[in-house]
Amino acid sequence: MFKDCIASTLLPWQQGSGADNDVVLDSRVRLVRNLREYRFPNRASKAELGAAETAVVAAVPRLDAIGAGEYECIKMPALTNAERELTATKHFISAALMNVPEHRAVIVREDGAVSVMVNEADHIVVQTAAAGFTVQKVADDALRVDDALEETLNYAFHEEFGYLTASPSMAGTGFLAGVTLHLPGLAAMKRLHRITQGITKFGFVFMGVYSSRNTYIGNVFQITNQVTLGVTEEDIVTQLKKIVAHIIQEERACRALLQANESDTVRDRLLRSYGLLSQAWLMEHEEALNLLSDFQLATTMGLIKAKPHAYTALAAVCEPAYIRAVGKSGLGEEAKVRARLLRDTLQEYKD
Repeated sequence: MFKDCIASTLLPWQQGSGADNDVVLDSRVRLVRNLREYRFPNRASKAELGAAETAVVAAVPRLDAIGAGEYECIKMPALTNAERELTATKHFISAALMNVPEHRAVIVREDGAVSVMVNEADHIVVQTAAAGFTVQKVADDALRVDDALEETLNYAFHEEFGYLTASPSMAGTGFLAGVTLHLPGLAAMKRLHRITQGITKFGFVFMGVYSSRNTYIGNVFQITNQVTLGVTEEDIVTQLKKIVAHIIQEERACRALLQANESDTVRDRLLRSYGLLSQAWLMEHEEALNLLSDFQLATTMGLIKAKPHAYTALAAVCEPAYIRAVGKSGLGEEAKVRARLLRDTLQEYKD
């Protein structure tokens, strides 16, 4: 099940639809816990890592009992380097599990929407995801998994500092909620800086997904809380909902202004980008991401007809790990294979 999942273009949950998906690509939650009996993974002995792994894996039947789907445990040494890289690209694991596989594992629900990393920086990292603006759903999913694990596991908890974590900034709830947004309108109108400043005041961070904090590739961004101490999960989710609702409104207003004032210029650029995606023979990753931003905007504006999730599928086949794993590219041929995959995927998702 798992290997088929990571080799697929889209995970099952990515084929669903969520609210406000013209702006919000997905919603995610990351929840961190540690076991009281053992030192944090970066300080633990091999024996402690092995014992922690065994304890968490033994709790898998509790996750199955939730009733939302079956879970599979994958131990990192059982995967090839290429498979671990692809697993990381799908956001199931981090570089820590990819590069140091011994006594590391990931537990994944059959739809790919829930995963549990074992012995990353912390003993347990629960991750949940869903398409569109569905923050409450992914939060509820994460907390249900947390409750199920806690039935048999003894968490490290302090009455004053909350759940203890390897990173002091994650102490308290150990709960991070975030959304991924496509914001070409705000980027074109040069309003991102003002948005960033406003978000920071509320204890949230705003950054480019495919780029550094100040370099925006593909107009895809993530907003995540950076305060977990002294706030509840409900506080975080409520504040995030308010922030994202405001950004959605601002982004749609910017798109409307572009259409009203620069209709021909915008149409020309978006359709030229589509022409490159559908005809180019060589395509570098950064160029593809920028062109795909135009493609997504063109589909939401009705300039291009495409099946749902076309943008997500196209972004997936662009990834270097995907190309190396399933594209069968030779040395120096990544740009050629990427262009071919983009052309093929565009045809597949043409409406």
